[in-house]
Amino acid sequence: MTIDKLEQYYGISSNIEAIEEEIQTLYNPVSSPNGRPMEGHSNTPSNPTERNAMKIVHLKEQCEAERERMYALLEEIEAWLLTVKDTEIVSIIRWKYLLRLDWKRVNMKVYGYPSYDYSRKRLRRYFDKLSELSE
Repeated sequence: MTIDKLEQYYGISSNIEAIEEEIQTLYNPVSSPNGRPMEGHSNTPSNPTERNAMKIVHLKEQCEAERERMYALLEEIEAWLLTVKDTEIVSIIRWKYLLRLDWKRVNMKVYGYPSYDYSRKRLRRYFDKLSELSE
């Protein structure tokens, strides 16, 4: 396992959240008072409902594909976490990458005081030590 893989999981889950929020905004399109959508200035009538429906379908497919990637990566992370003997590291990884808290909140959960650096550095040192052992 690497920090890059953990960051990848974090990014995928964040992307899924963003796609879901975009889908929600498409269900409530903003239109101008004259009935035309605000995005276009053409004289031809448009059908924003149809366009949004097609975009929603595409985004839902994209979201499902991202979920599959995320679940596969989550299985790999969970299997690896079972092999980690250091419970602080396991806890840091769960709070930071799986539950997506910021470093200060992670440190508050694991150590009881807010610090941006302590948990982050602890995790970096752990992975540096792992890479030294594997060489």
